[in-house]
Amino acid sequence: MNFVKIDRVHFHTFDSLRFLSFLLVFLRHSPVPEDSMLYYFSHEGGIGVSFFFVLSGFLITYILILEKINNQGEIPLKKFFKRRILRIWPLYYAMVIFAMCTPFILGFFNISYSNQGYQPNWFFTLTFLENYVAMFTRQLPNVAPLTVIWSLCVEEHFYIFWGLAFYCISLKNVPKLLVGCIIFSFIMQIVYEKYEINTLDLFTNIHYFAFGAIPAYLFVFKKNIIEKLSLIPAVYKYLYAVSIIGVIVIVSNTNLIPDLKVSSLLFSVFFSGLILFTLGEKNVFKISDKSILAKLGKYTYGLYLIHTICISLFIKIGSKYDMNWIVITLLSFVSTVIFSALSYHLFEKQFLKLKN
Repeated sequence: MNFVKIDRVHFHTFDSLRFLSFLLVFLRHSPVPEDSMLYYFSHEGGIGVSFFFVLSGFLITYILILEKINNQGEIPLKKFFKRRILRIWPLYYAMVIFAMCTPFILGFFNISYSNQGYQPNWFFTLTFLENYVAMFTRQLPNVAPLTVIWSLCVEEHFYIFWGLAFYCISLKNVPKLLVGCIIFSFIMQIVYEKYEINTLDLFTNIHYFAFGAIPAYLFVFKKNIIEKLSLIPAVYKYLYAVSIIGVIVIVSNTNLIPDLKVSSLLFSVFFSGLILFTLGEKNVFKISDKSILAKLGKYTYGLYLIHTICISLFIKIGSKYDMNWIVITLLSFVSTVIFSALSYHLFEKQFLKLKN
């Protein structure tokens, strides 16, 4: 294969999509009552997490393909892993330290905390293995924000596997890798279902990443397909996006698709198609980088890690002062955004500067 240097492209709309995915997760953990319209969106935070996986599959695959092309068929793994570490580890370990201190903080202020879930084993937490503890205990940790870090463990395992896979295979074999991962994932889901094991690991979620990788591969190597898709009228693309929202509500609130394997395949395809519809120079289906959704989307990592802390805090305060659930949710959301923005600009950015 001939290698011609390719400049990296900035993808509009992605920050906004990240934020919308986060909203599903946020609503899942918020005290939304059954008589609220938001309740229909609060059932399945897992769908928001799966969209994170698909987006991550696209971006990481795109980065690795460009690295392979621009380095004449080689991938500088050390550089790739360092950049992932600088993005993920600082805030992750800051939140782990916070979680370690939480019992002492609550005890100092004489605040009770939930005994639901298991007591974290800090070795597994620090080594990104918390998801396996959650799988085999069939519970989540009893300390915020550890309740959501299982997905970060899966992400970390994906970075390692995907980096090594792209290091070892040629670009022409990438489609085989993607198909193989999708088939393997569904086989593992069948096995886990038989033995009643929770699907919180890379083996049973790698199809999301693979479906995200498909549009990345097409974007680099099949420009003609991308250009044809970009010419589809925007109205049809917006209808497609709205239909995804409708399917999320229906699947989350009914027993229409009881098989989780089928629903995960359905959302993998839908989310992969949604990414495809945002690509191409002539594409008019986009959310501006200047929109509030895009600006908030830059803080998604912090939003994801911090929101359970804020929600837990305001639920406790709300129960003490008899606050309405709307007030609790709004205070939780606003405080999550404020702390996430501060985290990004004052803490995370200091490490992101080192990526260059």
